[in-house]
This record gives sequence, structure tokens and C-alpha cells, in this order.
Amino acid sequence: MKEKRLKGTIKYWNGRKGFGFIDPDAGDKQIFVHIKAFTVRKGKPVIGQEVTYTLSEDEQGRARADNVLNAEDDTAAERSSSSAMMIVGITVVVIAVSIYLWA
Repeated sequence: MKEKRLKGTIKYWNGRKGFGFIDPDAGDKQIFVHIKAFTVRKGKPVIGQEVTYTLSEDEQGRARADNVLNAEDDTAAERSSSSAMMIVGITVVVIAVSIYLWA
């Protein structure tokens, strides 16, 4: 089952220490995020950057963000996945129709 991705905005970032906090769109408490949680690193995270992430907990049970993506990258990946599924579906239909017509 696909893990639910949440959306938020980088509210604070400490570049020297490599961590910050995400302000969730859902209005919950801020979520801790470490630089290693970013799946794709294109430059440094910046305050105001929109991101998507999965929620997990650290060893002390505190909420943290994992699998963090720039919101634009996540949307592009979804579109790419949807396009691939559509191509597979069309291919299956074409093969089925071909088999039916040749039978």
C-alpha cells in the first residue's frame, strides 16, 4: 500500500546544521526535517519552499518528516506515473482488439 504523502512549507532552515521544520498544510504542529530526509537534493532547502513528505517518528517518539520531495518534483513524478499507466492500458486494449479481430 502506498504511504500517504503530506504537504507543507519549509518554515525554518539551519543550513549549517542541516535541519529545519516544515509547517504542515493541515495546520498541525511543525515537523522536524533533516537534510538526509530529502529524496532528491537540488540545492539547499529554503524557507517558503513547498514540499511533500511522509510522516515517521524518531527514537524518542517525536514526529519527523521522511522521503521529502520538492512539491513540484512530486507532482511531476505523479504525472509521469499516470502517463505510463495510460500507455500500458492502451497497449493492452490494442492487443486485445487485435487478437479479437484476427480470431
